[in-house]
Amino acid sequence: MSDAVPNGGELQPPDATGAAAVDAERRQFMHRMLNLGLGLWAAGAVGTSAYVAGRYVWPQPEGGQTGGERSVSFPLAKLDQEPMVKLLVEGQPVGVVRVDGTVHALGLVCTHLGCLVGWSPEARQMVCPCHASRYDINGAVVQGPAPAPLKRYDVRVAGDTVVIS
Repeated sequence: MSDAVPNGGELQPPDATGAAAVDAERRQFMHRMLNLGLGLWAAGAVGTSAYVAGRYVWPQPEGGQTGGERSVSFPLAKLDQEPMVKLLVEGQPVGVVRVDGTVHALGLVCTHLGCLVGWSPEARQMVCPCHASRYDINGAVVQGPAPAPLKRYDVRVAGDTVVIS
């Protein structure tokens, strides 16, 4: 065996360019993977936030609600005991009030963001507690931001019984 050293006996440093190139490629790959992971995480966070915000701004009626009949009745005397009688008609909350001897039935879901409105006997209006929308006794918008009137229900007084449908 010969202990000969190439290049006339001078020791050469190992080839650094090959190792540096591999290291640079590995580093670049890791940066790309990190950026990809952060980008996917950010896209997921933005998408989830947009979905939640959209459901808040434009609530959808939930399907398959139970409770409530097509026609609901209760004793007329109940309106003497309570300023507003609340019940479910076809799964939707309805408020029944009497003003000047006439019985009115309106949906209780505000048309702005879906909050449940209440009856203000002093003002003789339905009032939304969320954003102060107001509706008259016929369901028409008196004060916004509600974009549409409340749903009206048919009311029939049969003797001592009120029938809502």
